[in-house]
Amino acid sequence: MYFVSDRAKALVSLATSVHKVSSVADCFHFKYCINKLLCLSLASKLRCSDSNMKEALETRNNELINDCSDKYAHIQFHTDLYVESMSNISQVLHPFRKGNQNNTIEFAEKNIHKELSNIKQVIDNCEITDKYKLFTKAEKQVSDLVSVIGLWHQIKEETLSAMTVPQLTKKWFENYLLPSTYWELAIQKTKHKPSRVRLKKELKKCYEIDQNQYLATEISNIESKRLKNDAINLCRKFQRASSQVEGRNGYLSLINHNQRGFDDNRLKVLTIVHNFDTRGIDGKTPAERLFREKIKFDPLFNYILENFGDLPRPRKRKPID
Repeated sequence: MYFVSDRAKALVSLATSVHKVSSVADCFHFKYCINKLLCLSLASKLRCSDSNMKEALETRNNELINDCSDKYAHIQFHTDLYVESMSNISQVLHPFRKGNQNNTIEFAEKNIHKELSNIKQVIDNCEITDKYKLFTKAEKQVSDLVSVIGLWHQIKEETLSAMTVPQLTKKWFENYLLPSTYWELAIQKTKHKPSRVRLKKELKKCYEIDQNQYLATEISNIESKRLKNDAINLCRKFQRASSQVEGRNGYLSLINHNQRGFDDNRLKVLTIVHNFDTRGIDGKTPAERLFREKIKFDPLFNYILENFGDLPRPRKRKPID
């Protein structure tokens, strides 16, 4: 068990002191520190350089055009390097690599530091001022960021040791079913097209594995479905970001900003919405996952429309004399 959060001291203390579990750095906030430093700065420099290039072309001064062209190419190169490095950081932070090979903390940490050195090069060469030490803040989080890989593999080993299946079937589950299921779920969650292409390549490597080396006999359909569900549940325990609760955090922040607390009715409504109306990637509600059966009920939105009374009339304003 582990607790994923940004590096807020209260949340770290909640994990380590109260719940006695490991605190893992959040990938979203880790990358946000770097994006906050570089994204707008590089875009501004690129836009300014492009404007200077257009002005130079109007003067038809070859020396000035070449100078502006070199500056634009310089900024464009480092912008592309920054984008590529940020993408590579996301690709490293997975429990598997090269299809079904187990990723390690050491490998992930080494590669993330390599990408951070490229980003440091962008900061220095483009003369970007890190006023709030955002790069240093991100750099300090690397060890906590990659720790999720080791913690997840511990959970995997505990799950495997508790499984009551033949040894060959267990190896098939670990070396084929689990990594292929993970990449399938990762593809479903990813909207960025280049990232999807890279994930599909990893999944293809899994599909190319000869399953006969692990399976002496054919597994029944019931057993296969059960093992597939076990793989899905285990893969979902790999959480590298807290983005699933950011919407909830935004709502809580709004309530706090408006200086309104939670009365009993509001808590009941939020509980019902969460348990019976929110759905995961598998299309199931939290209640259905808890009870492991299909729960039939009328859609909540339709129920609200059918039971919603007339709105109160607006108050009459006093006539202005």
